[in-house]
Amino acid sequence: MSAPATADRSAVAAEARGAVRLEGVSKTFGGHRALRDVSVALRFGQIHGLVGENGAGKSTLFKILAGYHAPDPGGRLVVGDEEHDLPLTPTSAAALGFGFVHQDLGLAASLTIMDNVCVGAMVTGRWGRIRWREQARIVERLLAELGVERSADTPVEQLTLAERAVVAIARGLYARGRERARLLVLDEPTANLTAHERDRLFVAMRAAAARGTAVVFCTHRLDEVLEVTDAVTVLRDGEVVRSCRTGELADQRDLVRSILGRELESFYPERPDHAGREVALELRGLGGGTARDVSLVLHEGEVLGLTGVAGSGQDDVPRLVVGELRRRTGEVLVAGAPLRRPSPRRAVAAGIGFLPADRKRDSGVLEASIRENMTLVSLGEHVRRGRIRHGAERAAVTAAIERFDIRPAGDTERPLAALSGGNQQKVLLAKWMARRGLRCVILHEPTQGVDVGAKRFILEHVAELTARGVAVLLVSSEPEELAALCDRVLVMRGGAVRAELAQPTGTQISEQCFLA
Repeated sequence: MSAPATADRSAVAAEARGAVRLEGVSKTFGGHRALRDVSVALRFGQIHGLVGENGAGKSTLFKILAGYHAPDPGGRLVVGDEEHDLPLTPTSAAALGFGFVHQDLGLAASLTIMDNVCVGAMVTGRWGRIRWREQARIVERLLAELGVERSADTPVEQLTLAERAVVAIARGLYARGRERARLLVLDEPTANLTAHERDRLFVAMRAAAARGTAVVFCTHRLDEVLEVTDAVTVLRDGEVVRSCRTGELADQRDLVRSILGRELESFYPERPDHAGREVALELRGLGGGTARDVSLVLHEGEVLGLTGVAGSGQDDVPRLVVGELRRRTGEVLVAGAPLRRPSPRRAVAAGIGFLPADRKRDSGVLEASIRENMTLVSLGEHVRRGRIRHGAERAAVTAAIERFDIRPAGDTERPLAALSGGNQQKVLLAKWMARRGLRCVILHEPTQGVDVGAKRFILEHVAELTARGVAVLLVSSEPEELAALCDRVLVMRGGAVRAELAQPTGTQISEQCFLA
């Protein structure tokens, strides 16, 4: 470990009175060391950023705090001035006032705000009856402090995404009957939010810290780390390599260097021009869901961007193309041939690949192995005389694991669910790259929720696809990503394509998205 990193940690440790402190915590899974002698001080009343590549150990650390994983012997947990035994259990973590907000929020949409915030910990009277009015007052006061004015009996399904995130924060702060949690861990809470919704969430985070809670913020969006945190800890390969006040960071590149352990010369790979003249995919007047009258032409080897503000229809276009969403109007043509009676099976047979935005729900089979996921659409290539050649299949997958730098390496039978988000995305991209006869691949928010290293790696392989003559339809909400990767960008508003931009800047894309 470098001397500067040690000095940074010492500076933070000197301020650690009034904090949740983990000291010398390690965790081993089989022969894999997920955490190595991790020490971190999370001060009450501060927002602490925890960053690192996918697989760096962040989720393992959170699960130890939540009582889901037991650490290796030898670590210590100190809350304030009191030492507590490890391992924790979910019950003992809740009793300490530890609350957690995960990326999917874990809310029951059909229930009220109060039901979600206070589940299992309602205020009761002498005979065990719930004191509904008092409970509602507690919840509404807590929401108001977090910047949301809503009745406690409002169904969650009526809330915006930002309001739902605040409800999840309120549940974490309530902490099984405590009105002030000691620790609140937020794991990728902004992944699915617009810029405006994100700003509302930051107000709630700052309010939670002002209540005296130690807030831990985990995100791959490093600009957010610089904007909202007071201190930052960087994990790399299971070790703390830097811990400092946010103001001590020179800039975003300084933080990237700490995360990767090297200089990232260019965040986005160079954009070669592989666009050909042959049409790979054409949409004519396509309508369904929130999309209406969408027409576009995508050529072989071209990267075509599709974007718009939330609700503009761009998110429904991929599902219409592959037949997951019912088409009301229009038609889809692949290499000039109409795709009739569209269905996912027919789309794959026609040469269309699709990487959905929600990889856990729509893209991969979490319980299945890396091998099974990676060969899901190309298994026929390993079949001879009606039998699967498992040796050839495993050899192909082992080679892909090495080529795509999927970590931990070498285990083809590890469940997809056991991998970090960035490594899951690598597996799912590798699945489509192994498919023969691929004409077009639709990538829907392909870098959402992945770290900077994995993001560049994924985008480099997008360039490899175009070099093979595969057309790429990139549906993204990130203007800079679109500007760096796309030959053209189509902007949707009100369910239809309203503008076409040739090699635009991120600013030009943003301006077109918000035009009336």
